[in-house]
Amino acid sequence: LEAAFGLIGNEKGLTVRIEEICAAAHVSRGTFYNYFTSLEQLFQVLAVELSQDLNRALVGSWDETQSHAEGSNAAVQHYLNYARRDPAWAWAMVHLSAFGPTFGAEAWEACHRAIAKGIDAGEFDVPNATVGRDLMTGAVLATVRTMLRSGRDGSRPQAVAYHVLRALGVPAARAREIAERRLPDIILSK
Repeated sequence: LEAAFGLIGNEKGLTVRIEEICAAAHVSRGTFYNYFTSLEQLFQVLAVELSQDLNRALVGSWDETQSHAEGSNAAVQHYLNYARRDPAWAWAMVHLSAFGPTFGAEAWEACHRAIAKGIDAGEFDVPNATVGRDLMTGAVLATVRTMLRSGRDGSRPQAVAYHVLRALGVPAARAREIAERRLPDIILSK
């Protein structure tokens, strides 16, 4: 996993092959297949490993008084801020998203559940949770790519969060007020 991360955590990491991972990890191809059935399976496991700590921190920061719009704002901005601080992580997540759910299955499913709850609560006005999840994760992934390619002066997380909330149907004044609030602190274990 460390060898794979080292290879995909840069701009050219999308084209990594099993042979390159085995060479970087100093293991044979047979040893690779003792643990993984395919490159895609390795990437699925790596996506969980790379996103699990951030996902736990976001869930741990959830305040019961928060609305679903506030929680979604925090998730969008924290993901973008984390990507800005750790470009290797950001590149890895961009490349891993090409092989499976954006930001890993855990984040993908959590986003879907949060959007569904926001729809049920009347906060979001999108046809269904899948459309809302795709709006949110697609915007975040595209922004991460923009930030990586343009440097630190790319899109502001607050502006992206505001527009994601607007796309989900949150009224402009409420979306602006939420996006401009101080984010809840998150505690990462790593």
